[in-house]
Amino acid sequence: MVKIDDKKNIIIPIITFLIGAIVGSLITLFFFSSECPECKVNDNAVEESSEKSRLEVQGSTTEIEIEKKSGDTDTTVSLPVSECSVVVDISGAVNNPGVYCFEDGSKIVDVVERAKGFTDKVAYRYVSMRINLSELITDHQKIYIPFEEDVYCEVKSLEYVETQESSSSQTETSNNSSDSTQSCININTATKDELTTLNGVGESTAQKIIDGRPYETIEDILNVSGIGESTYEKFKDDICV
Repeated sequence: MVKIDDKKNIIIPIITFLIGAIVGSLITLFFFSSECPECKVNDNAVEESSEKSRLEVQGSTTEIEIEKKSGDTDTTVSLPVSECSVVVDISGAVNNPGVYCFEDGSKIVDVVERAKGFTDKVAYRYVSMRINLSELITDHQKIYIPFEEDVYCEVKSLEYVETQESSSSQTETSNNSSDSTQSCININTATKDELTTLNGVGESTAQKIIDGRPYETIEDILNVSGIGESTYEKFKDDICV
């Protein structure tokens, strides 16, 4: 009996301790689990981090939502899209040439201002006459602002006129020479019909002149049979070699 009582004295306190520990744990979880300071701190940190990331994305990009087609899930996908609608390349007589991004509706003058304005060597008159600064820009447009040296040209109209006059004079001289040459009949190259136009020359004589070629001087035609001094005197002023 003494041994059984000793065992009871040992077991009962252990069981009582275990039951108390279990009950205490349940009470702690039930009353204090929703008010855990560390949990709140972690949740707040996660929310602040998520909000900060969302604001950073919105500050640099625009969000668009892509809805799923029928048959798919109802979830939406947010994709970051750059706000740059128009990209323009400007170069030439500007202080800061380069490729710039603009919104729709921007003008050439906006591009010039973004490039820090014109340089001192810009061709102002050309720009004012040929480039419309109020014109709307388009995507991937190339804008070149010319330098003064790009549009500079020497006035050579006087030299050009003199060249034209000289050419005209040469043409007139050539025409006159041709006219003078064509006024005589070349006995070395003339056709039979042309030779028969000479005074005193018939078809048979014309053929003899052709057969007797070449002639070094017009007097050599006297060697042709049928042409004497009297006939020669009739057409000597009309022939040449």
